Amino acid sequence: MAASGRNFLAQEIIPGPESRIESYHVYVDATGAIAGEFTGRKIRTYPVAYGHTTALSITDASDVQELGRALTRRLNLRGVAKFDFKRGPDGRLHLLEINPRFNLWHFPGALAGVNLPALVYADLAGRARPATARARAGVGWCNVVKDFAAARAEGLALSDWLGWVLRCEAKSGIAWDDPKPVLRKLPLFQKEWPFRARRSADPAYWQKNMP
Repeated sequence: MAASGRNFLAQEIIPGPESRIESYHVYVDATGAIAGEFTGRKIRTYPVAYGHTTALSITDASDVQELGRALTRRLNLRGVAKFDFKRGPDGRLHLLEINPRFNLWHFPGALAGVNLPALVYADLAGRARPATARARAGVGWCNVVKDFAAARAEGLALSDWLGWVLRCEAKSGIAWDDPKPVLRKLPLFQKEWPFRARRSADPAYWQKNMP
């Protein structure tokens, strides 16, 4: 390694599946006060090990919240942040990383009662903040297409996975009141796209069909 002339970073591997990863989400305003916070846990990732999150759940983990608050104070943090921890076999929480940005967890967090982006927007726009309550544990999120692959890789029964999806309040890539985006991913619609693109680029088409 020394002979390669490259820099290396050694990290301890915390044993256990990705579902042992939990997180603390917070928005600290300009005065240093916590305006909103919630905790969550990964359910599945794809690939199964070290993959991207495909399913998650909002939790009410007091130890995750306490540790997140302590780190927030120690860093004198302002703004939004996501603290990722992994719970070891002994139950202890190990800090993996801190991401000071908005992320996909904010959607289910908002449905659980803590809308961090709305709080930030209200402060920036000089408006009254929306009401915030303690986050409701159990609100789920999933990326339907990717989570199907993750569930298959884990050997989860199809009926159990479908039950999870139906219970999820937040879904990525599909909405029953707006089905067009997911329908456009189907091969039947994809085959029509080149024709539609050529047709829409033809000025004669628009002259004929514009009201």
